[in-house]
Amino acid sequence: MPRLFIDRDTWSHALDAALRDAGIPFEAHRDHFAMDAPDPVWIRAVGAAGWLALTRDQRIRHRPNEIAAVRAARLHLFVLSSGNLGAADTGAIAVAAWPAIQRAAASREPPAVWSVSRSAQVRLLKV
Repeated sequence: MPRLFIDRDTWSHALDAALRDAGIPFEAHRDHFAMDAPDPVWIRAVGAAGWLALTRDQRIRHRPNEIAAVRAARLHLFVLSSGNLGAADTGAIAVAAWPAIQRAAASREPPAVWSVSRSAQVRLLKV
């Protein structure tokens, strides 16, 4: 089963608890990187580890250096499409979307950027 990496902008105690309660294996940014680590640093490391990444940062796919890092790292990046979600909502969406996230990652070779909607729908984005 793949591991889900939660970036610094997405992690919360509520999300942590929701993922643990659901038995979803995950890694938190704070356990591996400094809080001010540039996105390309964690992107490269997460890709090298073979983890899937979940973020609220919808701008990653529009920043040339960050999307280049996603491509170079061969990362599956899942972006919450509603960036202003509360912690409990983020947890509920992540848990509900987990089966679709796994299917999406298994359906396509990385790199790929995916949108995760409020209704837990996962769809491939063009980058």
